Amino acid sequence: MTHSNKLFSFLGLYFFIFIAAHHVRAETMPALENVLLNGFPARQDELAKTTGMLLQEYQKTNNIAALVFYSYGMLRQANHFSTVNDFIHASEYSKIGFFYLDEAVETHENDPRVRYLRARIDAYLPADIGRCVVALRDTDELLNHQQSFDASVRNHISFMRYRALYSCRQYEQASQLLVRLKRQGVKSPGSQDPMFEMAPAWAMSEVNQILLPLVKGE
Repeated sequence: MTHSNKLFSFLGLYFFIFIAAHHVRAETMPALENVLLNGFPARQDELAKTTGMLLQEYQKTNNIAALVFYSYGMLRQANHFSTVNDFIHASEYSKIGFFYLDEAVETHENDPRVRYLRARIDAYLPADIGRCVVALRDTDELLNHQQSFDASVRNHISFMRYRALYSCRQYEQASQLLVRLKRQGVKSPGSQDPMFEMAPAWAMSEVNQILLPLVKGE
């Protein structure tokens, strides 16, 4: 998985404003808040340390967002090992990342925000990883509970579903969905064709409706 830290650029700015408004001291921020502010470290040793801290934070606070981002950190490490041809560790870290990502949803199956985070991760993974099936199931469930989100988030769910359909080689259904979205005037969350975009930066609606409430334990 090759998500860049640009995913956190907008979120970091917004979260900095949130922290300042709530008088939170930066040096005492938990691991999750540091990741949201600064993104995951690029260096493997620092990435491993940060990921471990996220797991410790989840074990201490039981904050489900910490578990999701721990899973994300494990998948980023799996990607690192894959790029250096260490496929044994890549497979091991990938399995752990997906295990805890799935557990997060299974233990919070009635919280669509947690399912949304899993769908966002899975929808932008390479097709050969095979998580498009999970993303299809999640986006179907999310679209059946559209009242939980505003139009902006619902549109993002639809584009995640498009990507999942395409990755699962359901090309006709993917094309039909994309045509329908374009007719409705819905723009891709990314700047180009949604099939070739990396995961886009967090939108304000995602921050307000999903990330910050989960971080605050709401």
